[in-house]
Amino acid sequence: MRKFLTLLALLVIIGCSENSEPTDESQEDNQADNSSGLPHKIGEPNDKVQPPDRAQWTAEDIYEQTEYEPYTGKFFKGLFAHNTFFMVEPGADVGSHESFPDEKVRVQLVERKRNLEKVEMVKEKVYQDGEKLAVQLPDQTGVLYTFSQEVLGEDDQVLDTDAVVYYVPPEEMNARMYVDKLKFSQDDTMEVHIEIWGPTILEFGTPYNLQQYTSNRWNDVLGDDKAFTSIGYTLQSDETRTQKIDLSRLELSPGKYRVIKSFDAQNTEVEAVLSVEFEIE
Repeated sequence: MRKFLTLLALLVIIGCSENSEPTDESQEDNQADNSSGLPHKIGEPNDKVQPPDRAQWTAEDIYEQTEYEPYTGKFFKGLFAHNTFFMVEPGADVGSHESFPDEKVRVQLVERKRNLEKVEMVKEKVYQDGEKLAVQLPDQTGVLYTFSQEVLGEDDQVLDTDAVVYYVPPEEMNARMYVDKLKFSQDDTMEVHIEIWGPTILEFGTPYNLQQYTSNRWNDVLGDDKAFTSIGYTLQSDETRTQKIDLSRLELSPGKYRVIKSFDAQNTEVEAVLSVEFEIE
């Protein structure tokens, strides 16, 4: 019996010693299960729904992969010749907004697959009285469209074309904020990493809030006199940006802290507030 108890105690000691140092996975778990009430991430990596590559199509690519005649410049100014891709909100008013009172212009809005294969004609209208060349998108999200405008001659022969791709991203954000380690000294420079998994573009700025956990609650550390250089950033899918925080300038006492930042998904109504915890030794 005594040998059994001694062996059991030894196993307990060994088990505790093996788990005394946090691994990268346990650091991730600590961030996910923090006591702040604010998550360190929103969503998960999403490989199935990724935004189209805005550099995927030139104007020539669009004409080659669709049923449209190429741009000639006889009537249109070529507003979409170099800017061929736009991310927009559902229900947005899109188009060139050009006006041609003396011409017959056909406008089409077509839903497309990622390879620009036609799915269906959404809207088609012929303008002959100088109306602004524009249409309103449906309220759907996660949809790719082409908008085209064609000047028509006799027998509806196409004399000039200008076409562009619009993408309405889904109402979704998949991103995380993390640090490489959980404990820092008062003189360290902490690197806070912000990673976006798509399918939307992440928008955020340099400002952050810093709080310390004292008396069983989170309390603001930064005073009103803390000024930030106002810089805005955008991150494409699978990109990461690192923000450095010089802890020595903040004169922090030992304890438990968290950094809080706000994020938006571009062209959506999705917002998120994320936090990452750390300790000052």
